[in-house]
This record gives sequence, structure tokens and C-alpha cells, in this order.
Amino acid sequence: MKTTLSLLALALSVISHAQTFTGTSGNIQDNQELVSSLNVSGLPANLNQTTFGLEQVCLSISHTWDADLTATLEAPDGTQIILFSAIGGGDNDFDGTCLRGDATISIVTQDAPFTGTFKAMNPLGIINNNQNPNGIWKLRIYDSATGDEGTLDSWSITFGSDPATHQPFTSS
Repeated sequence: MKTTLSLLALALSVISHAQTFTGTSGNIQDNQELVSSLNVSGLPANLNQTTFGLEQVCLSISHTWDADLTATLEAPDGTQIILFSAIGGGDNDFDGTCLRGDATISIVTQDAPFTGTFKAMNPLGIINNNQNPNGIWKLRIYDSATGDEGTLDSWSITFGSDPATHQPFTSS
């Protein structure tokens, strides 16, 4: 009984606290894809849209002509979501940009430099599909043009008890 209660207390403490994992930086080169990986471990074996899942993705990118960039998050099970693509026109940088499912402002309606918290181009809740979050996560940044290279300065993903949700479109 004592062991069961201890395990339950440990599970609840993991679920009730947000956990952030940080990826590596790298150079974003013309007409190429940068893939930055991070290893997630120690989380409950099931992401969902009600009790525990992906809450946010944060990143900082130094890059001129932001519209050249497409950023995609890839989960260990292969699920991918485009976070943003072809936004910001010829303006520069993503500086402390966080993407959350519960944000009120969409990143696609804003101007660069992108600073603050926004809703991603696609719902983050797509990731919270009952998959096991433990494993390798990837941030893929593709630069689709020449003449403007940059740097992924930092990125992180946060999991917790306020997961992003997604209501799929079923009919019109």
C-alpha cells in the first residue's frame, strides 16, 4: 500500500508540473533544411488533450527575410505540424517566440520581428494524439531561398497539465 501511494504521488508530481526540454542551435543555410533534435525522457507514456501533453514550443531565430522559412515540429511517432511558413515578409527574426495552443493571436497575422506568444499556423494539439512523448523530437527549419542565411539560436518544448487541444473539422 505504501509503495502504491508513493508511486501515485510521484506520477501526480510529474503530471502537475511543466517540464521543458531544450534543443540544439545551428546554422540555417540557403535552400537547405536544418534539423535540430532533442531527447525527451521521464514523461508519462501518453500525451493527450485533457490532462498532460505538449503545451508550447519556443524558439529564437536570427534570420533576414523571415518569409524564406518554414518551421516544422516532428514528434517521436513521426507526427509533424507546420508551426509557421512564409510569414514576416522581408523583415527579420524570431526573438523569444513562443507558440501555444491557448494563445489569442495567430503568428500569421503579425509582423516580424516575432516576439511574444502566438498561436501556431497549425494546432499544436495535433501532437497530443495519445502517443508516447519519450524519444527524439525534431525541429525542422527549411530556408527556401538564397541570399539570406541565419541561425537557430535556441528552441525548447514544454509539456504539462495544460495541453494544447485540437478539434478536427468534421463537416460543413
